[in-house]
Amino acid sequence: MKRIFVFAALLFLTSCASTMNSHRMKAAQRKMLETRRLQQAGEWDAALAMAERMHSSVAKSITSAPRQKSSSGTMVDLLPLLAGWENGPFAELKTTLQKHDSKRSPAAFAALRQQCVNCHTVLGNTKVQVSEVP
Repeated sequence: MKRIFVFAALLFLTSCASTMNSHRMKAAQRKMLETRRLQQAGEWDAALAMAERMHSSVAKSITSAPRQKSSSGTMVDLLPLLAGWENGPFAELKTTLQKHDSKRSPAAFAALRQQCVNCHTVLGNTKVQVSEVP
C-alpha cells in the first residue's frame, strides 16, 4: 500500500511540474510578443524589462527540469540549449534593446524565436507552436 501511495505521489508531482513548465513557457511566449510590441512602440526600457521577465520564465522552466525525455524516449540535457539561447539570441536581443536599434531588432527577435523552435524540435514537441514575432 505504501508503494502505491509513493508512486501516486511521484506521478502527481511530475504532472504538476510538467504543467508548471508548460505555463511558464506559454508565459515566456506572451512576454516575447509583448517585448516586441513595446519595442515597436518605442518603449525601449519597458521592452528590455519585459525581455528579462521572458528570460526568467524560460530559465525557471528549464532549470526546474533540466533533463527531459524527448518524444523518441531519449533523455535530453536542456542546460546547454539554455546557455546557447542566453549567450546567443537572447544576448543579441538585449543588446539591440539597450542600444535602441530598431534596424537590428527584427533579426534579433527572429533568431530568438528560432532558438525556441530548435529546442522544441530537439524534444520532438513539433505540436508546440512558437508564435511568429511580427
